[in-house]
Amino acid sequence: MAGGGGDEAPRPPGQATGGRRRRHQAASLPIDVMADIAARSDPVTLVRCAATCSDVRGRVADPAFRRRLRLRHAHRFVPSLLRGHLVGKSDDLLAGDDEKGSSRADEVWLVETTHTGANAATATVCRAFERCHSAPGGKRLRLHKPVASREGLLLVRTARDLRVCNPATGRSQILPPEPPFQGQYVLLVGDGDGEGEGGGGAVGWPFHVAKVDVVLSDRSLKIQTFSSEHGGAWGSCTTIRASQLRGSYLSQKGLSTALVVGNSAYFLCLTDAASYVLKLNVRAARVTAVTTLLPETFPRATSASQYLLATARARRSPIVLVADNDKVSAWAQSKHKLGWEKQADVVIHKDEIVRFKKGASAQTNVWVPYDASPIKLEWFAQRSGAVLIRMYGYGFFWLDLRSMSIVRHFSSSKYKFVYCPYEMHLSSWAPTFGSTI
Repeated sequence: MAGGGGDEAPRPPGQATGGRRRRHQAASLPIDVMADIAARSDPVTLVRCAATCSDVRGRVADPAFRRRLRLRHAHRFVPSLLRGHLVGKSDDLLAGDDEKGSSRADEVWLVETTHTGANAATATVCRAFERCHSAPGGKRLRLHKPVASREGLLLVRTARDLRVCNPATGRSQILPPEPPFQGQYVLLVGDGDGEGEGGGGAVGWPFHVAKVDVVLSDRSLKIQTFSSEHGGAWGSCTTIRASQLRGSYLSQKGLSTALVVGNSAYFLCLTDAASYVLKLNVRAARVTAVTTLLPETFPRATSASQYLLATARARRSPIVLVADNDKVSAWAQSKHKLGWEKQADVVIHKDEIVRFKKGASAQTNVWVPYDASPIKLEWFAQRSGAVLIRMYGYGFFWLDLRSMSIVRHFSSSKYKFVYCPYEMHLSSWAPTFGSTI
């Protein structure tokens, strides 16, 4: 400094010396500002914000916050929303109830598969619905069969009723007696808070349930819907013409499990004459249906577990996954016209699946010959983009549709029946589940 005798100018307290970096005091943002930024970010960023502290999670779970969500890239998969899947030892869960908790093989269990690192090949199995099901008068209903899952809610059948459950809160809502016809269930979850009259009631989200069946002899679809927002009652049964259907009988004993994209439900329908994909707009004031014919080159497998409806991206158009003894292939819709591509794209080969098991875990001895262990497609988790593959003698594998590669392997041979995945709703996700991005 001039006139200072060569003395150095006094440095600010936070200024570094000797060429070191300056250190700045990090400024904290109010939670309101952070929440507003997160509401306009993307699903992964929102999940990371929710993991920071309980105050932010509380704000994210606020119904008023949910209504302000304007997430970018909402079509992207969020793997951490997948907590696991529901399994059982028996598929006949509707014989009665047992309040004493007998040792009968009639309970449903959650296979918790969110472990990482050294525990990635281990699946923690815990009893499902412990907090969701209590019969009137305190009696415990023990027989449950999950029939659909969506956005953190489960549609479950018990020995006495059909109900929608929210395992994250332990709350459930019993539906009125369901339609008497057989069919597949569709569960759709709304965007409101559901706390008001006619909303989601006990489960916290408005929801719709549809029951759908195909009557091939009449070339028609039968559908009946329930809405938590419209008086809490089943609507009248509707019959929709499906004159495009051909055939004398259904080769897979009915429609496939539904794939929900937006307000539409997709089903795979295989007859003895042809293969179809049915699209139903189940939340419209008047339910409509569109039938598209799959190409003649579409394979005709012998088992329903060789087919699975999925999406290449969250909330996008459907694809049909088909497994044979060598690979999993994907049949996509045509980009230029209504219909489907005549050839499939290979997603993954069987030897790639087996190689992942050999490299990831040696906990399960392979007791089934390679050629005698077919690939079974169990379910597709729509928000996380995971497909559960089972190979008897080899265990379970997670196929990530983003990378089209196996990302997890674990063994759980104790439970024969796999029902459906369990994914958390984005606003209800909590890091106590052990999920990571």
